[in-house]
Amino acid sequence: MYVEVSDVKKSYGEGGSFIQVLNGVSVGIEKGDMCVIQGTSGSGKSTLLVSDRQSVKYG
Repeated sequence: MYVEVSDVKKSYGEGGSFIQVLNGVSVGIEKGDMCVIQGTSGSGKSTLLVSDRQSVKYG
């Protein structure tokens, strides 16, 4: 894999206002491949792109 993202999790709030926006997202992209991140508003697209850099590996 050229870029690999593993087990990304992100949530906001607590108690009754808790929302899990990413729950174990993993993806691998080979060098030269194109990737599209698509989803409805609030589905976690931007959150995934700015996720914890420890979850991203570059080969």
